[in-house]
Amino acid sequence: MESGYSVIAPLYDRINGDLYRPYADFLQEAIRQYSRTEVRDVLDLGCGTGKITAMMADAGYSMIGLDSSPDMLNLAREANEGKNTLLLQQDMRSFELYGTVQTIYSSFDCLNYIRQDKELLDIFRLAYNYLDPGGLFLFDVNTSYRMREVYGNNTFVYEFDDEILYWRNEVDSFYRYCWFILDRYYDMKPDGSCRYGREVQMEYVHSRKKLRMLAEKAGFLPQAIYNGMDFTVKNGESEKEYYIFMKPKAGGIE
Repeated sequence: MESGYSVIAPLYDRINGDLYRPYADFLQEAIRQYSRTEVRDVLDLGCGTGKITAMMADAGYSMIGLDSSPDMLNLAREANEGKNTLLLQQDMRSFELYGTVQTIYSSFDCLNYIRQDKELLDIFRLAYNYLDPGGLFLFDVNTSYRMREVYGNNTFVYEFDDEILYWRNEVDSFYRYCWFILDRYYDMKPDGSCRYGREVQMEYVHSRKKLRMLAEKAGFLPQAIYNGMDFTVKNGESEKEYYIFMKPKAGGIE
């Protein structure tokens, strides 16, 4: 059994690729609407395969992509070749930068993989420390509703030309966390033989109340919470929540 995204990394873009452009557009519009400082330098915290990082670099930002997975970073290097991007292999719970940035974002439910409240607070404090005043911290999380109604105890099958991924979920009885058991069959031969890899991941539910409390404890000011990359707000339960926090300027927000 593998860990560190070595099994899922080669398939990640095939599964999520259609969402990259909308996410990059969401980030750029959020910066335009909410930032209170000129944005030049941006940190992608948990950059994965680096496709969104590359889109942000193409939009004119000086990018830093940070991820703990060497397999993901290998793909990010390919995606960002020749671009104004610095890639770092670090843990988001204890990362270090060479200076401050004006925006930090964490996409595709990275914070759901953090279990302890203390570790979440560490991330918020580090983000606050490395942001310029007036800068933004943006992230999204999967909700309890998504764990219960979408993931559930279900199995999803992704079939590609030369491989198959079986994605099986196991949700605890209170829907506070979900196991992802990923079985990948690849390099399939005409005789039916193939290579095989298994990876197990876990996501944890974090309530809106807790995330706001921890972010404010780190010093952030809440700006907005959306349910979609189109800046929508739903009255009922939703699958995703998109958070925008700001580091205040000295003396308050202008």
